[in-house]
Amino acid sequence: MFTITILSICFLAAISCKIKKVKAPLITGLIWYFHLVMLVFSALCVILLLSGYGFKGSYTERVFFTFYAGSGIVLYGLTAQDVSAKWVYLCAFYGFPFALAFGLLLPPLRTLTVILGLGLLSDGELERYPIDNDYSIQSKSVDILYRTPAYSLVEDKYWFFEKITGDVVTPGAPLQALKLEKRGTDSVTLHMNLMKGPGSISRYDTTICLIQ
Repeated sequence: MFTITILSICFLAAISCKIKKVKAPLITGLIWYFHLVMLVFSALCVILLLSGYGFKGSYTERVFFTFYAGSGIVLYGLTAQDVSAKWVYLCAFYGFPFALAFGLLLPPLRTLTVILGLGLLSDGELERYPIDNDYSIQSKSVDILYRTPAYSLVEDKYWFFEKITGDVVTPGAPLQALKLEKRGTDSVTLHMNLMKGPGSISRYDTTICLIQ
């Protein structure tokens, strides 16, 4: 709900600024600086994610992306209309909700639009199960997109960063309970209770290596 809430507030603020024709050069300049800082962090997040790393924290990257997009939407409302690259750039942020709405109206694009919208706007359910001070298991699920949670191994790395290794276990059913049992220094056993159906719970045990 964090992403939807922030973007909705920014969208309404942009509409209000447009209607009232707000002119606030100082505030606009400050928001531009904030937007550019979020752009740098967002670009860094993408580079880290492509390399299998990320900033520490469950939703840190999503926070950067959300404030980057949200500040762009607000800047659209504060910036006077002008035919320029900057104006087109800001229109892309403000016009995204309308593009999603247009996609929902076209049957060939409806499924793709729903998947894209959920992937970009839904925070999903993310849970971390600590193994020790350096490792934890992360489960992530997004309704409709994933039938079962995706599991990753998270390793504490280099001050503000962490290494994320995806798909370390694929139980194939929703999780009911998880117990971790560390074996030595380089492996951990996962004892998982899975919900196979209404009133049906099965046991799934597996061991994964901590050094990826």
